[in-house]
Amino acid sequence: MAVVLELLLVILTLLLALLAVSTILFSTIFQSKLPPSPIALPIIGHFHLLGPLIHHSFHHLSLRHGPLFSLRLGSVPCIVASTPEYAKQLLKNNEHSFTSRKHTIAIDHLTYNSSFAFAPYGPFWKFIKKLSTNELLGTRTVNAFLSLREKEYCRLLRFLADKSKAGDAVNVTEELLKLTNNIISQMMLGRAEEARAVGFGKRIEDIHIRFDALVEKVITESEDLRKRKEDGERERDEVKDFIDILLDFSEDENSEIKLTRAHIKALIVCFDFKLVGPHGEIMEGENAVVDMDERPGLTAPRAHDLVCVPIARLSPLDHIIDP
Repeated sequence: MAVVLELLLVILTLLLALLAVSTILFSTIFQSKLPPSPIALPIIGHFHLLGPLIHHSFHHLSLRHGPLFSLRLGSVPCIVASTPEYAKQLLKNNEHSFTSRKHTIAIDHLTYNSSFAFAPYGPFWKFIKKLSTNELLGTRTVNAFLSLREKEYCRLLRFLADKSKAGDAVNVTEELLKLTNNIISQMMLGRAEEARAVGFGKRIEDIHIRFDALVEKVITESEDLRKRKEDGERERDEVKDFIDILLDFSEDENSEIKLTRAHIKALIVCFDFKLVGPHGEIMEGENAVVDMDERPGLTAPRAHDLVCVPIARLSPLDHIIDP
């Protein structure tokens, strides 16, 4: 028994030594063409140097290794640019080299292998970006859905006012999620779908089947509605939702890119919209209400109560709260 244990110990030592030598050789060969880098550990690379506030960790590493340095996160090599000049070189001057995202089996399966967010830079990506920007995010479309947004704002403010009168607590994060989800759902699908909790216990196949059934139902209902409207004229003030616009392009033989049913499903499933702050920053959830601008060294979460006092001060919304 002792001999077997000694043999296992020798084998384990040799394996660890081989792993260490391989890591050193790998670093020596490949890092010669890379920017400076801190010492990496086997297997995990530089994960041990990253704290919970990753931007602070990058800042501290840039002070030691320069404004442009390389890291290895597990087996994935990364380049970190910590100054505006280097970031401009990577994200603007050489944008096409960094526009594609890494694919995974789960993403390809859930998005019908037609994801816009993960599509490589090319004709399809440019066409869908132009279509989304012009038809869903353009000024004309945003202004057309003003009444829809006012309706949802009214619902939220009435809800907050009722809770305030009753002295009840309000989960602002949950209500903001419902607000944004209802607005986006009606803009894209023509219906409101309130946010629901989603678990991760199901397998990818089960999730895909559920999503596919839901999206297929939405598309089929939209197609049926379009057929019923073929004999009559569309109401003058009626605004097309995004899925209706996508169906128009899928039926257009002269379209720049022929949209398939899988493309439409992938766009519906994969679109992820955020709220934009007053300075152009991306905000979501409670961050859109509370100023969460974090200063260096501040790690404790903001746990203060949020007091909502609805005040009618904009003319289109003056009717929301009773005096």
